Amino acid sequence: MKKTFLLIAMLLMSVIASGQQVIKLWPDGAPNSNGLSGPENEMEGGRIGNISDPELLVFPAAEPNGLAIIMCPGGGYSYVAAKHEGTDMAEWFNAQGITFAVLKYRMPNAHADVPLT
Repeated sequence: MKKTFLLIAMLLMSVIASGQQVIKLWPDGAPNSNGLSGPENEMEGGRIGNISDPELLVFPAAEPNGLAIIMCPGGGYSYVAAKHEGTDMAEWFNAQGITFAVLKYRMPNAHADVPLT
């Protein structure tokens, strides 16, 4: 758990320093394929489904105060509620000086090991 937190913190710091907005969590492909193929589909209300390539969407604060939040939006493993439980909140947190990131995690698609990796 501590190693994971440290890795995410280091990734966030590198994103802030480089000005990047998107971090691919598995640049060489995620382990334990979830079997989903085809493009992601964005549904009504900013929900995203069919995710097989997880990403961290980072919104750096213009005047950072040293704090960061990683939001893991809900969706019951059917989709990720990326808009109303994610990106819609970024502006408010950024105004407080908080760097905000939204985890766009992959769907398990009945593969038990996917949520663990």
